[in-house]
Amino acid sequence: MSRLRTKRAPFPSRQQILQYIQDSQRRVGKRDIARAFKLDSEQKRMLKTVLREMQDEGVLERGRGRRVHAAGMLPKVAVVEITGTDMDGEVLARPVTWESGREPPLIYMAPSGRQTAPGRGDRLLAKLKPADDGTYEGRAIRRIAEAPTQILGVYRLIGGQGRLLPTDRRSKGEFLIEQRDARGAKPGDLVRAEPLAGRRLGLRQARVVERLHGGEGPAAPSMIAIADYDLPTAFAPESEREAGVAGPAPLAGRDDLRSLALVTIDGADARDFDDAVWAEPDRGAGNPGGWHLVVAIADVAWYVRPGGALDRDAYQRGNSVYFPDRVVPMLPEPLSNGWCSLKPGEDRPCVTADLSIDENGRLLRHRFRRALMRSAARLTYDQVQRAADGRPDDTTGALMETAIEPLYGAYRALKRHPRRWRSNACPASIAFMTSRRPRSSGRWPRCWTVSASASPRARW
Repeated sequence: MSRLRTKRAPFPSRQQILQYIQDSQRRVGKRDIARAFKLDSEQKRMLKTVLREMQDEGVLERGRGRRVHAAGMLPKVAVVEITGTDMDGEVLARPVTWESGREPPLIYMAPSGRQTAPGRGDRLLAKLKPADDGTYEGRAIRRIAEAPTQILGVYRLIGGQGRLLPTDRRSKGEFLIEQRDARGAKPGDLVRAEPLAGRRLGLRQARVVERLHGGEGPAAPSMIAIADYDLPTAFAPESEREAGVAGPAPLAGRDDLRSLALVTIDGADARDFDDAVWAEPDRGAGNPGGWHLVVAIADVAWYVRPGGALDRDAYQRGNSVYFPDRVVPMLPEPLSNGWCSLKPGEDRPCVTADLSIDENGRLLRHRFRRALMRSAARLTYDQVQRAADGRPDDTTGALMETAIEPLYGAYRALKRHPRRWRSNACPASIAFMTSRRPRSSGRWPRCWTVSASASPRARW
């Protein structure tokens, strides 16, 4: 009998090959495609040529282990890493494996009622579904691992190979970074990377997960600290818009204190001016030798309303962070260095603490109020001290009677308090104490301080 010939399977079209790759729940290689379409030896050689042409045309991209995937596309199931949340609280993720030179598509993780909410850096096995806008919806299948150890370092090219030089001296040795894992980093860039498993001999391997900034020059120490502590440096577009439309606060509902010689006193290198002080002898009956003081702070809460974009960004930061060459502000520039900065000669909304103390520094009365002020001057600690020592300059000379001498008079009264709060204080950092013991604890109360650096969520 003659031998029966096996019917040859038809060779798949490019669209069929692409559809198979897109529908696959994992990365596939030439062998997987050949098996799926039952190709013979000659057809496998044809497949190799077609796959190479599709890669040259940008339809497919090649990954590790000779696997291929649709350009810019993610498989139906993949390991993703949580990167944070957007302004609406949606959990964002990115694929752990992404060999393309393009930016990976954004993944919005759907909420899971039964599982604990993932944190930043957690890795999940997830089902991925493409959306019409180029993003993906991810649904967690199970948690893979907690956030992997990441390394902060400077990217270098040594002998044509990418290297990572850790900024932490406790990290031993360099890391090798393949070109496909460099994520577009250039020599000298400050990057965040994570180690790759597998290599036992030679340099350990890593892949770049984030490019941060140029890692050299005078700004490098500040940038390394910002990256090391993961300080947020960018504001949401909604916050920038809210800050951009901010303007003067109206006088309605506020006391007008623009006639008082309130002054800010800070270091010579201070970048923002958010608190001011003023004093005068207390002319009220029954308080001979006493003083009336006003401590004013910028009314940040007038501009930062609860639940708004500025409120969310400020809550995430909690405070401004100062470096020798820069500030990472809690609020965008139009507020932090504008409407919430008590600049000389400009009307600013403020919250004040009015305090009356006796000649021995005991607090007799106090009240808080919203007001409108106009700073009389921006002074420095050294400038005020020189004026007190009899060497005033043109600015402090004009303020001796209305500001500086009364502040020192209040300071001397506070020093006479039986439980004085600090022996080396000066009028630039006045704190106030109550003279009565709390009934509940019987202990002496702490100092009264008025701080302009508190989060705007602390409302008056």
